[in-house]
Amino acid sequence: MDRINNRIAQVYGYAVCFITVVTMLISIKSVVDAVVDLTDPIRAEGGGYGRMGRPLTSFEVYKLEARREPRRPDMVPTPVGATTSSTRMADTLTDDELRRMYDAEREQAIGNAKFRATRTLIGSLLLITLSAILFVVHWRWLKRRDELSVTS
Repeated sequence: MDRINNRIAQVYGYAVCFITVVTMLISIKSVVDAVVDLTDPIRAEGGGYGRMGRPLTSFEVYKLEARREPRRPDMVPTPVGATTSSTRMADTLTDDELRRMYDAEREQAIGNAKFRATRTLIGSLLLITLSAILFVVHWRWLKRRDELSVTS
């Protein structure tokens, strides 16, 4: 009976060590992804596209898309600080109004991407730390059990 209990404890210890190693490997990938997202948050956020489906990587491309796409008057957002009526079409917006819309949408996208990347980075680093602690505790416990069984 003692031998069966010893095997069960050994299987448990090695299973925990194996699971912690797998968890650390997956978390390391998440850390790398989060760091890359922090280096270029505009591309991390929806592949460089904003809420309205317009590219946010350059103002000129954003302006081209805004002028090209047909818009219903009720779907055109009013830019921050603009005194335009909500019935103006997207192709009648001035460059200054489009620039304000672009800047606001870009800042929101960057802020959202940075927040998500930071949250992922903190969570993954915490998971790596806890997994490492669990691994070290169980590995030492297994080594002590092995030493005790050899001397007994």
